[in-house]
Order: sequence, then C-alpha cells, then structure tokens
Amino acid sequence: MSGDTVPSTGVWVFPDVPAPELVDLARHVEELGLDELWVGDEGPARDPFAVLAAAAVVTNRIRLATGITNPYVRHPGVAAASMLTIHELSGGRAVLGVGAGGQMSLAPFGLEARKPVDRVREFLEVTRAVATRTPTAGYAPPDITVDEAAAGAPLPVFVGARGPRLNRLASELADGAFVSGMPPFRYPAVVDWARSARPIDIALYPSVAFTEEAVERHRPEMIWSLLDTPLEVREELGLDVEAVRSAAGALRAGDPEPARTLIDDTVFERVMLAGQPLVVGRRLAELVREHRPTSIGLALLQDDLHEGVDHAAEAFAAMTAELKGDRWSA
Repeated sequence: MSGDTVPSTGVWVFPDVPAPELVDLARHVEELGLDELWVGDEGPARDPFAVLAAAAVVTNRIRLATGITNPYVRHPGVAAASMLTIHELSGGRAVLGVGAGGQMSLAPFGLEARKPVDRVREFLEVTRAVATRTPTAGYAPPDITVDEAAAGAPLPVFVGARGPRLNRLASELADGAFVSGMPPFRYPAVVDWARSARPIDIALYPSVAFTEEAVERHRPEMIWSLLDTPLEVREELGLDVEAVRSAAGALRAGDPEPARTLIDDTVFERVMLAGQPLVVGRRLAELVREHRPTSIGLALLQDDLHEGVDHAAEAFAAMTAELKGDRWSA
C-alpha cells in the first residue's frame, strides 16, 4: 500500500438506547468493516459490560471496549473479572478502558473523583493482579478466578484522560490511551504525555455530528465535556469557568438554553468535527498524519446510531483514500 499507514477504525457510542439496539449496532459495525466499538459507562444508562458481553456472542472480529469506566462506580477487581469474561466470550477481543470519571458518570450517584491518579493506578494494578492471579495491595487471588489464558491473549487496558498526570500514568502502566472528549487542538499535548514514558497504542476519537440536526440536538450536551476539561482548554476557548458550571447546572435541571448559547458555532467547531462524511474523512486523515494513532474513531453524536455508523464508514473510506493518495468524491 502506498501513502500513509491507515490505522484501525471504530466508533464510540453513548448507551442511551435499548440494549438490543446496541447489540445489533455491534453487528452492524462489524458488517461495515470497522474494527472496534467503544461503549460509554456514563451514569445510570445501559450497562456497557452487559452490552459488550452480548455483542461478543453476535460478532466475530471487532474489538469490544468500555469507553470509559472508572474506579468510583466499579470496583477494579469486579470490573476486571467482568471484562475478562467478555474477553473469553469474544475469543480475546475485549479492551478495558478506564479513567477518572466525569460529571456524567459520577454526579448521578453523588460521587466525586477524589485522588484520581491514585485510584486509576490502583485500578490498573488490581486489574493486572486479577488477570495474572498475582497478589497486590487490596487484592488476594481466590482459588477460582477467570483465566485470561482461555481467551488466548492478555486483556488490553487503556486509560482515557485529558490531563498530563493520568496520560503519563497510561504511558507507564497501560497498553494504550483513549483520547476523546476534548478539542482536537489539545491532541498534540495529550499524545505527547501518553507517549512520554514508553510507546503505547493511541486511540484517537474526536466527537462528530454529521448533520445540522445532530449539531443542534447535541450542542448543549457538549457542556459536560467542557465541564471536565482542564482550565487552560476552557480559557483557550474563551469560556468563563463559572458560566460553564452555571450552564451545566441548568442543563441538569432540564434547561438546555444556557449551554446552547454558551457553545456557539465558533466554540462548537473547535471542540468537535462536523459536516458531511467526505469533509470529516479528510479531517481524520489530517489527524492521522499529525499524531500517528494506532486506531482512529468517531464518538457519535446522533440519535440514529445505525445511520451514524453508516456515515462513519463513509468518512473512514474517504480518510483511507486520502491517506493512500487516491482521489475520493462523494
């Protein structure tokens, strides 16, 4: 193949549709030739572990990942055992994604991300201990445990984070970094942090809206990502911290208008990708050339997820053509 190397492709979805639809979506992702599906662990929505277990049975090839669980709502030993079970069901295709959690995943349960670096480090250590039956602080292996050898491959663990400390932790202890939920102008710093200690896999997943309807429907929801984003990013976007918090509080109470007003077109276009698949595909090709990720995907902001996956597949085809030096037209 001439031209640039083409990474693996995939989609991230928020599990706010019926579980059978999510399982069918996994089948659709595989049928269209994509390589991975990440399912969010976001508060009291559908359980990603249950969805991925069912998806493991109806797919044969795609990787199945949590994107992203956290150590506050999931005990690391239980999460590891659950994901190892999915790893076994899928024949070694599971990926455990973990981070510190954010407002959408913690606030519904009244939780806060206290000592996030310590907690994620502990999560990574306990996950490895469960997989290898090795004692560690806070975990002693029982007589019976899930054996990852049955899946034929170790369970990959990715860290999803926005700041330097957790991304450097990923570079130190994890197999990869899941880079999402932040403006693309932040990617250079995040990727550098994630590769600071040693080379690891990078999964780059910008958010996308393919239609004007999707832009307007999901514009207010971007406030959650901005609320969890480091201060310097909000300053770069010209957003007042208190205004972001106030808009998030209003959205939580059922009023989307303050968030919709705050996230105007200028901000929206800087924090995510938007446009027809051909336009999105060309932007993805630029990101691949800039950051050389192991995989690149799209976090779908769309009510019709099947349609979103269709559009994503078109965007990846355009990206691939661009990277291979071929011409592509819609």
